Formats: sequence, structure tokens, C-alpha cells
Amino acid sequence: MLKNLIKRKLTAYIQAAVAPDVVRATAAQVANAMRRERLTEAALNSRESGIAAPRERRSTPVVVSLTTYGCRLHEVHLSVESIMQGTVRPDAIVLWRDEGDTRPLPVALGRQVARGLQVMPTRDVRSFKKLIPALRVFDGAHIVTIDDDVFYPHDMLETMLATHDAHPGAIIANTVLAMERDASGVPTGYRRWPYVADMPPGGSAADLFAEGFGGVLYPAGSLPPETLDEEAFTALCPTADDVWFNAMARLAHTPLRICQRAPYDFLAAVNQAVQTQALFHTNNGADGANDRQLRAVWQRYNLQGR
Repeated sequence: MLKNLIKRKLTAYIQAAVAPDVVRATAAQVANAMRRERLTEAALNSRESGIAAPRERRSTPVVVSLTTYGCRLHEVHLSVESIMQGTVRPDAIVLWRDEGDTRPLPVALGRQVARGLQVMPTRDVRSFKKLIPALRVFDGAHIVTIDDDVFYPHDMLETMLATHDAHPGAIIANTVLAMERDASGVPTGYRRWPYVADMPPGGSAADLFAEGFGGVLYPAGSLPPETLDEEAFTALCPTADDVWFNAMARLAHTPLRICQRAPYDFLAAVNQAVQTQALFHTNNGADGANDRQLRAVWQRYNLQGR
């Protein structure tokens, strides 16, 4: 009894002495590690299909598309498994891999292939691989892009499709930024843009920017033919696929909606084991690569007023 009392008082003292943000950060790290362990266990041992059964197939297929590179090949099964364990399963999950990468698949990915994952070779167009080849191969499908370093929530696809049903012509995104523009109407100051959780009053999305890592649903036909212009995007924004896809949506006058879902901290769900190879470090460095690429694309397609 006395021992338990001392333990409770000591715990309370430690919690009071430690800054609340440190306590929250530690809790997030523990939750992240536990999720990683559960996903690894499922990837290695589950025999359940990770895609929709024939009776669950939709009239318009839903394809989850992602890419990976380098050492991330040995970690990407975690993101894939988070989709396979979801409350709603897609009609297909496709991992696009550089056609020059001939390494054998890790065991976990091989077992996911047996459960429905498709690993397909494609030209190396960097992070653009998560959407560009899918637009070509799965013409007429709804495509949901995800990143290879995030553990996605169990209801991600369910809530995205529910929001799509409510707004069938719109692109649906889980993580959205509020853009800032300069006097000429060109987006600038990317590093300062805040996240927004709800649509602005009246539903206007004029200054909203979909960030890809939280997952984005592109309805069939929502992007224009210019999206596939490899020469243009490699010249204008070679390391900023989000810039390109947001610009192409504006070029097609396709609206953007924020996914109607319960709060989920996508930043806390990032796989920290692979962050040394993140494009974030390139695009958000002191040289402002994202701002330069935003200006190049917006000016090329005269998007200042959109």
C-alpha cells in the first residue's frame, strides 16, 4: 500500500516537473513505436487479402498508389500495411519502383505481394512516380496517393471516400496548407504556411494547397493532360511534385476539399527511421527550393489569379 502510494506520488512529481510538451512528445514516440511493431507483425504474418474482394469492387476502381527509393525499400511495407489493415480496402495497391532498381524485394513486401500488392517498374521521375504512371496505367480510376514514410490511420480510405461521395468532382486531401501570395499573386513563403483543418467559410479553396504526405484522392478525370508533361515538370519543379499536382488541379479548375475526418496527427505518424532521405530537407532548406519552383510553375501556366 505504502509502496503504491510512493510510486503514484513520484509519478505525479515527475510529470509535474517535466514540461508538458516533452511528455506529449514521448507519448507520441511510444505510440509510433507500438504502431510500427503491429504493422511489421501483420506484414510478415497476415494471410488476409490487403485489397477489396471481388464482391466489394466499385464501379469506378479505387487505386492506392505510392513509390519508394533507396533504403526506404526496406521500410515501405509499413505504409502499405497501414492501408491493408484499413476499414475499407482499395481495389488495388501499386508500389512504383524505378525500373533500374533490380534488388530483390524484402521479405515483408514479398508477402504483401501475395496478398494483393502490385510492384510495378517505371521510369525514374523521382517523387512524381507516385502519381504519373498511375494516371497512365489506371486511366478512369480514382487514384489515392500516399507517401512511403507515414503510418496511415485505419479509417483513412473510408473517410476519404465518404468525403468524395459528398463532393464527387473535388480532389480530397487530408493535410492542407493555407497559401500566402506576393503582390503579383504568386505563392511564396512556403515554410510559413499554416495547416488548416476545416474549409474556409463559404467553402472557398482559392488559397488552399494539398500536401501529399497525408494522402490525396484524385477523382478520375480531375487532372488535365498537361499533368503528364514530363519535360515540363522535370524542368520547372523537379523535386516538388506537390507543387506540380496542385498547379495542374488549378489549371483544370478542379476544386479542393479537406477530408472530413476525426483529428489525426499525420506528422506524429511519420516513420522517423527514413527521414535522412527525405525530400523535405531539399525543398525546405535555406535556399527556398519550394518557393522557386512555385514561382516557375505559377508563372508558366498563368495561375496568379487562381
